[in-house]
Amino acid sequence: MKVFISENSMLPAKQSGFGISLEDVNFAFDGGLYAEMLENRNFEAKEVKADGDRVLVAAGGTYGWEPWPKGADVALKLKTDRPLFAEAPHYMRVVAGTDGAGMRNRAYGGMTIRKGVAYRLTFYVRSYDYKDAAFVGLWKDGDPVVEKRVKIKPNGKWTRYEVKLKSKVDVEGANFAFLLRKAGMVHANDFSLMPEDAILGVFRRDLLELLKEMKPKFLRFAGGHIPGSTLAPYAWKDSVSRPERRRQLFNPWAIKGQPHYGQTLGLGYFECFRLAEYLGAYPVPTVMLPDVPPTDPEFEACVQDLLDLVEFANGDKDTMWGSLRDELGHAAPFGVKWIAVEDGVPKETLSAFAARVHRMGDVRLVLPASEGDLVWQRLHVPAEELTKGMVLPQERTFLELSAASKEGENSPASGSWQGALAEAACLISLERNADMVPFKSFAPLLARIGFAQRVPALIWFDGSTSFCTPSYDVQKLFSLYTGDLIVQAETETESVLASASEQDGFTIVKLANLSGESVEAEVEGDFEFGSLTRVIRMEGELTAFNSVEEPEKLRARDVAPAAPRSALLPPHSFSVLIFRE
Repeated sequence: MKVFISENSMLPAKQSGFGISLEDVNFAFDGGLYAEMLENRNFEAKEVKADGDRVLVAAGGTYGWEPWPKGADVALKLKTDRPLFAEAPHYMRVVAGTDGAGMRNRAYGGMTIRKGVAYRLTFYVRSYDYKDAAFVGLWKDGDPVVEKRVKIKPNGKWTRYEVKLKSKVDVEGANFAFLLRKAGMVHANDFSLMPEDAILGVFRRDLLELLKEMKPKFLRFAGGHIPGSTLAPYAWKDSVSRPERRRQLFNPWAIKGQPHYGQTLGLGYFECFRLAEYLGAYPVPTVMLPDVPPTDPEFEACVQDLLDLVEFANGDKDTMWGSLRDELGHAAPFGVKWIAVEDGVPKETLSAFAARVHRMGDVRLVLPASEGDLVWQRLHVPAEELTKGMVLPQERTFLELSAASKEGENSPASGSWQGALAEAACLISLERNADMVPFKSFAPLLARIGFAQRVPALIWFDGSTSFCTPSYDVQKLFSLYTGDLIVQAETETESVLASASEQDGFTIVKLANLSGESVEAEVEGDFEFGSLTRVIRMEGELTAFNSVEEPEKLRARDVAPAAPRSALLPPHSFSVLIFRE
């Protein structure tokens, strides 16, 4: 089979960027990318449930904590009088009736503690008359693994304590415990346990390293709402103060089976801006609009909220919101050029919003309607539909893409090779029309094993490990291997799709073989594109998937070129051929 590439019709591909859409779903933030290891660390958890068309929200501050050791004489009670911070008013009163009693944190079902890694523990205690010590540490199966003694000050004031915990052994399923050495009573709040190797002091290292390997061109955040709902939005102003003063929200996805799923906002808009900077990606913050007409005062408040967000990101240090960014430790502007708006909003409201924002001149919009500079489109469809043919967008589009397959739905990763191959075929079609889809990403990005609500996801993890679905490598290959100029590419058969691009003397040809037969692809062109120097290939059974037990089963692998201008395409495979003049 021949593949013909031509320079007669080239398109610039510099706007054709692959990026990341980071949404707070599947415990992607708290319990995921945010490296904080304790659950409900400040006793501000909510309990959320649906009651017909209503959503009921109640305090759930004791969630994740229990008396410890088991059977000990200890009473735990949630309190709000004279709080540590008004924004987070709940704290725990701990009354130990016997020596060595206190409370334990479940820590997402158990923490993974690594030998030799330091973990920074901070917390606040208020004591009126207890003047002995507290033990803080990590426990496993009823026994302490590592423990520190802290002298408590009985001054009636909230006092901050900080210690480092370091284990001499690797531990799976550990819990955190706070115990009083002698019987007595104290108030405790705002616990935090962070590994010292967290990137920027915020992000879980293994997950962020996987994101960095993708070399994303943009980072869209925060998202994660339920389309069409009237639940609380992710409020950006609540997430840019000192972390301990951030007003915790419930996560709208809590009504989908995780009633205590919350947003501590420890990973807020400020941290997402820093994340984009760390990744070398340009930030695309996402906001939500109220479901109200433009004449409603709430609409005006939302417009002002967006103006304030732009000032926070781009304003000088002498502006109101730019000065806050400076106080948080980032004097330089983040340089926001794009703002995205979630869907589920009346078209009239979107039109009025776009008109107001466009007067600003230097900010462009991604909207779920044609009034924006780009149209936001989510394409989450069965793999079978993607491989039947991609219907190209009629307008310039910001696309979120993922494919589900029946074979993969019951896998631990919920992401089979069938779905990833369908995505590769779709992205080949999009690459050939790069000017119509300048922004491309996969969503959802992350999912914690046992806590997933939306699948398939790109990266799966638990407390100890992480692994990628085949879709991760597909996205990564398109991100890393798309040149500056798109070259026309055609094949002799509909079962093999092709696209090509050029950059700095290299010609990159991508080929998806959707058939169940091997194909020998011979590449020809109307220009001198050199010889084949590298072949990167993905292949496997359509029903295959990666898992904790087999994380490398379906990954991109280098294959030695066998000829200067041809390569073998195995059945159901995706290949990247790199030629050099």
